[in-house]
Amino acid sequence: MTYVTRRLTDFSQVENLYKSRLKSDFTEDELKPLSSMKESWKEGNYDCYGLFDREEILGYAFFVSNGDNCLLDYFAIKEDRRNEGLGSILLKQLAACIEKEKCVIVEVEDPNQANSFDDKTLRNRRLQFYLRNGFMETTLKSSVFGVSYRLLDVSNSVPHSARNIRAAYIELYRSILPEEFFQTQFSVSN
Repeated sequence: MTYVTRRLTDFSQVENLYKSRLKSDFTEDELKPLSSMKESWKEGNYDCYGLFDREEILGYAFFVSNGDNCLLDYFAIKEDRRNEGLGSILLKQLAACIEKEKCVIVEVEDPNQANSFDDKTLRNRRLQFYLRNGFMETTLKSSVFGVSYRLLDVSNSVPHSARNIRAAYIELYRSILPEEFFQTQFSVSN
């Protein structure tokens, strides 16, 4: 089977995925409004990719971008195709799509802040998935709307310093959150 990762070039593809997949792949409180995504798309600050088998999208990765930096916003594989290695294929192919100089940041819910054993197990699985696929842990942690994250970085060339990742992360959130929420619902620390 040959899978190909392609950039989505028509917002209707994003809208379709939002309505058919994101709403079931993510909880309601994790979903930003589609209108917010569309606005960022129009401004050139939202990049979306799909893992295709012919014309079927098996997985997707959406990024908030700002200059040379991007933040993985949503990442999922079609539910009935999970555990087949498609997530790893998508991440490897994305590396070729993302410019080498970009700082690519991933937020992973902090396993140490889980509310239950099952939640901690799931968070650890997600963390290990990204680590197996070339992402590196940083010393940075964040809280966004009360959710605690560990920040990961992937470098296509030279690793980024914690200071640079922190600055990029702050700039990304400053570009997408209204100032009131940025001041009250966002923090990052070492």
